[in-house]
This record gives sequence, C-alpha cells and structure tokens, in this order.
Amino acid sequence: MKYKTIFVDSATSKLKATFGMTLEEANGDQLARDIQATILENDLDGFELLSSMPVTSSKVYSSTYPYSLTTGVILIFKQKNP
Repeated sequence: MKYKTIFVDSATSKLKATFGMTLEEANGDQLARDIQATILENDLDGFELLSSMPVTSSKVYSSTYPYSLTTGVILIFKQKNP
C-alpha cells in the first residue's frame, strides 16, 4: 500500500489591530478551495484522502497579546486498490 503526505499552505491576510499592531488572519475560503483542489487532483491520480490535520502556530505581540493562526493543513492519502 502506498501513502502520500501533502501540506496545503494557508493563505493569510494582514489585519490592522489595536495599538498599531498588524496581525495575520487565515483566508478560510482560499484554504478550502486549495484543499478541495488537492483532494480532487490526488483522486484523479488514484489516491483517496485518509486523514487531515490542521497545523497551527502561536505568536505573541508586545509580550501581552498572544494569538494562534492556522498555517495550513496536512493531508494524508493512500493509494486506492487497483
């Protein structure tokens, strides 16, 4: 049985927050389209989605403003039975 692991990067946009800080926000619509395209492409190549897992990162601004951000999704595929 053959497996394939792919990381789908999350597109982000900058948001202007309070106190002049610039924060990032994941673009959920674009991430969903990227995931769907990756799944369809691998389906055509003979692989089916086995598992998915979000990848997050944490950041702290000015030592007092923590937040987390989804940086992407790991998709694990397995080869379909011939």
